[in-house]
Amino acid sequence: MKQAALASLFTFLLHAATGNAQVVGSPSGFAAGTTGGGDAEPQTPSSLDELVSWITDSTPRTILIDREWNFIGTEGTTTGQCCSTRTTTCEGGTSAGQASIQGTCDDGTWISCTYDNAGKSPLEVGSNKSIVGVGSAGVLRGKGLRLRDGANNVIIQNIHITELNPQYVWGGDAITLDGSDNVWIDHNKFSLAGRQFIVSGWGKAGHVTISNNEFDGVTEWSAGCNGKHYWTLLLIGEEDWYTFSGNWIHDVSGRAPHLGTDYTDSKILFHGVNNYFQDVGGHAFDVDTNTYVLLEGNYFDGVDTPITDTSLSSGALIYDTPTVDAAGACTASLGYICEWNRLSASGSWPELTEQAVLNEFALVSDSLVDHYGVADVPATVVANAGVGKI
Repeated sequence: MKQAALASLFTFLLHAATGNAQVVGSPSGFAAGTTGGGDAEPQTPSSLDELVSWITDSTPRTILIDREWNFIGTEGTTTGQCCSTRTTTCEGGTSAGQASIQGTCDDGTWISCTYDNAGKSPLEVGSNKSIVGVGSAGVLRGKGLRLRDGANNVIIQNIHITELNPQYVWGGDAITLDGSDNVWIDHNKFSLAGRQFIVSGWGKAGHVTISNNEFDGVTEWSAGCNGKHYWTLLLIGEEDWYTFSGNWIHDVSGRAPHLGTDYTDSKILFHGVNNYFQDVGGHAFDVDTNTYVLLEGNYFDGVDTPITDTSLSSGALIYDTPTVDAAGACTASLGYICEWNRLSASGSWPELTEQAVLNEFALVSDSLVDHYGVADVPATVVANAGVGKI
């Protein structure tokens, strides 16, 4: 009788812990107003098939991820030819490289390779979804998420997405935005991807808030041959507004992030505030044309190249708050004093103070998130970014 009572109590507590779990907080910044599954009762899938069905259908849902869902091997593997270059062999490097899954190999040689099919075919997320991890248990292993063709009003929170064919370029992206709008990506962890942690396609990503995430680039397979993941964030959508705040980007080597393109007539607004860039063995910001970039309160710690030289001549419009005077100059346009950015054991920080950036952000000043003092960024971000910290 005693054992039965304990079992009943355990079942009750487990149900309470998962059944009442739901989105924590609400998005600020450009994705403000995003509700995801809204009032839909939180539900925990009982099988991989049910998880896939709930994520991809058209029903508003709050989907609880209370365990590791492992997709590796569920869709078979492909053995074929991958392109090997000097970044595959990594002579003198500190890690193995990445061969590329691609159709041509003009600058290298073909080698045999075997990759998992699930990693290259992300789950197509339907509109009005909240996909929420429970505690620190929520993991999607071997498959990413893609929002496209009008996917709208989606929250992805407190999930670790990992192991997307990390040994191969084009092995898989963790989150793809292409023809979406109103997306909140919060308190997640990204690691061991073959390609981008977050990528937008040529279509619109829309209004997006990327907050309090951990981008963990530690890897055994690196295009930079240095044990650091290169393909961090590629944001090139047609008409996009990004709030990027409170994120911890560490042990990466490039595209952290890359913004903008001249391939389309895109227009991208990017507000990067209070992010912690740590141990970046390459470049953080790489900014192309058709962009308006406001950077404030970011901390660069051991970052080889905080902003690439090409960003200075690409046509990008950047306000990077390099001085106290530049911080005060925000007041007339934005109504507040911007926070300056700080560097420690890092490369140079060019003085970029394009007034056009402040003019553009003045039109959307209600969507700008508040900052705090840059000196507090390392401790605050590490304590709060990633899974299990909400």
